Amino acid sequence: MKKKIKKMIKGKKIIGIGKWRVVHDLGNRHVIKVAKSKNGRSSNKKEVIIYKSAPSRIKKYLGKVITHGFGYRFLIMKKYKRKFPRSKKYKRKLFALESRFIRKGIIPRDLNSNNLRLKNNGRIVIIDYGNFKKHRKK
Repeated sequence: MKKKIKKMIKGKKIIGIGKWRVVHDLGNRHVIKVAKSKNGRSSNKKEVIIYKSAPSRIKKYLGKVITHGFGYRFLIMKKYKRKFPRSKKYKRKLFALESRFIRKGIIPRDLNSNNLRLKNNGRIVIIDYGNFKKHRKK
């Protein structure tokens, strides 16, 4: 791992560990996702590409990507704290959101409550979309 990344995460609390990435709380309402492997870099790259290319109508449902670097070895995103409720109301909202993504050519995978949060206005936000698949338009 690059020295700069080590310096950025030194003393920072780990708030999530996945198969390919570790998420640290930077303490400034941002998190850093650090890739542990080639697959982690691929997930970071996918999140950056999807976020940058998403139409504004669905971009508002994606966790905001602030910056990335070093061949996608890390990715800094906005931090969202409000947990996703397990109510019927929000399950219906999630189903409608999933359909909206599919219509825009993005296949959402791994839409479980661990990867979802709520914004202050109650809107669903997806904080981990590294497994999503972008369909090419024909």
